[in-house]
Amino acid sequence: MAAIRPSCPLLLLALLLSPACGTDGGAAGDTGAAPSPLGIPLVEDGVTYAGAAVLDITPTIRETFDDLDGDHIFQGCLDDPDGSVCGGEPFDDVDGDGWFDATWIGGFAPLRPATAVHDPIYARALVLARDGEYLAFVTLDFVGLGSPRIHEARDRLVATEGFDPDRLIVSSSHNHQGPDTMGLWGNPYNLADPVSGIDPEYQDAIPDAIEQVVRDAAAGMVPVDLTLGQVAMRDRSPWLNGADWGGKNPVAKVHGMIYDGRDPVIISDQLTVLQGRDAEGDAVFTLTNWSGHPEVRGSDNNELSADWVGVTRQVLEARYGGVALHVPESLGGMQSALHADLPLVEADGTHVYQQCSAEEVVDAADPGCFGKAEGDLRTDDDGDAVPRWAEQDSWEFVTSHGWLIAEAAMDALDAGVPLEPTPIRVEAESFFVPIFNVGYQLLGPSGIFDLGLEDAVFDPDLCPWVEETGATGGQQMGCIETRTFRLQVGDLGFLAVPGELLPELAWGLPTDDPQWLAEVDDPTARGEGARYFPQHDPDCDDLDYEDCREARAIGDCDCLAVHAWPYRLSYDDAVPPLLDLVEQPHKAIIGMADNYLSYIIPEPDFNKEVSLLSDDGDHYEDTVSPAWVFATELQKAQLRIAERW
Repeated sequence: MAAIRPSCPLLLLALLLSPACGTDGGAAGDTGAAPSPLGIPLVEDGVTYAGAAVLDITPTIRETFDDLDGDHIFQGCLDDPDGSVCGGEPFDDVDGDGWFDATWIGGFAPLRPATAVHDPIYARALVLARDGEYLAFVTLDFVGLGSPRIHEARDRLVATEGFDPDRLIVSSSHNHQGPDTMGLWGNPYNLADPVSGIDPEYQDAIPDAIEQVVRDAAAGMVPVDLTLGQVAMRDRSPWLNGADWGGKNPVAKVHGMIYDGRDPVIISDQLTVLQGRDAEGDAVFTLTNWSGHPEVRGSDNNELSADWVGVTRQVLEARYGGVALHVPESLGGMQSALHADLPLVEADGTHVYQQCSAEEVVDAADPGCFGKAEGDLRTDDDGDAVPRWAEQDSWEFVTSHGWLIAEAAMDALDAGVPLEPTPIRVEAESFFVPIFNVGYQLLGPSGIFDLGLEDAVFDPDLCPWVEETGATGGQQMGCIETRTFRLQVGDLGFLAVPGELLPELAWGLPTDDPQWLAEVDDPTARGEGARYFPQHDPDCDDLDYEDCREARAIGDCDCLAVHAWPYRLSYDDAVPPLLDLVEQPHKAIIGMADNYLSYIIPEPDFNKEVSLLSDDGDHYEDTVSPAWVFATELQKAQLRIAERW
């Protein structure tokens, strides 16, 4: 069994629990508060309470394989242990059932089995309370998690504790080196008999873990003082920005440590840090929020890991104690350091710089070293020491990334401000997303996904798209109900969304940049040398982009290389960027929350013709998003929240 192993005893049905492991101080009941969910102190005493907990949910790897060609992908038959029948790679059939009981890794290509554990997979929770209001955050080292598992845990807490169902915010880090919890990374492309990447026993235990880690966090709540810090990674160092943005990173389009692979190159590089310290000044929790994908180990890996998030947490816990946890920001577009260069930082936090060799110090054509002594640091034209660059797709790259975020978080806290979390407020809004995606329609009925597709609705009042094609026509899968949230913790506001939000939908377009204004409406200003739309195909300049939305190519025009002109967030120009709806001076997105329905893309830029079964060009995100109206329905839901806020 791929068991979930708790850091504390897993007492799933217990209603009275001892404080979480490693937490000092009394439980919530010591505050004199009236009975409340999980004993969370809800007394109006002007005191902020917080508790945090950790649960080790690393799956047990039962069977491994012989990677004969070294590509990290299982190239064999799942029912052929020694490869003698189909001539493929053999696997270790430990239980003798003739089937490869792999722990499939969620992220990159399917059929990537885990063979070892590099570092643990965790569930982590934070519970905050102040003056009768509360919030619980759970973060998981998963590629994503569908709402059925989240809501199972939520509904237990509601039924047994009277927990407010809107006050549990569960998100996944979008880790690409953890177990497949969505189903897509087994063998989905065997359309005759697709195999889910989910381990049913492990999946069934996830709600237990969510419930337990919340209980553990609530059981250890103590009075805290909060500090809030925010910093843009682009401001940390010129080495984290490429030439397109006036920096020194060898990769021109890197901005704020993010390589945005999809046009337009718009990033979300704000790092938000929230920390709670107890009366002795010890950290109870440190929460980070940032947009970079935890995928920087790359695809040539078969070891389970939390990727850079695990390193950041480890560094912060070593510095402050307590529990460190991470929630993702706007991940879409793609927001990632994969394909970037990062300064090398060793495991102990030492930054490594290039040193001059004996040959270089006597080379007059090498101004960075000429005239220096062997072993001196290479410098650039500004006299700055030049970093050594971490090897891409390596553990040293993961370590460097984790340290760079952790150092930024520590500096942000040093310069941070006290935060009074009053009021704590939450509003949730349901909305419906149709399943237009061909891949979902082909694979969904096989049961490989754990998204609750069997609960899709066909009521035209809730899912008006069924009226267009009929419940048994092109819209045979109906609509999935999902939720979005608006949260307030004093001067800090969050919007929580059920997927990977493109950052422009959150933060808006860079209309203060003349280069953007030159490129946004005029396709002839795009293409080679452009800052925001460098992949643009000039053969498309004389077309209407709306025609390209319905095609892969028109004549010589490659529609998969172009994006909407004018580029906008909605067909309704009155719809603002989502974070413009937040009045708090500090604000951010929480992505992958309460559900994972993939990418959230501005509807005017969505190419309707690409799919998992075809080429996608610069529209990969469209191939795995459920529908081109996803962003529009999310925007409408947040506007409904704004009306009653």
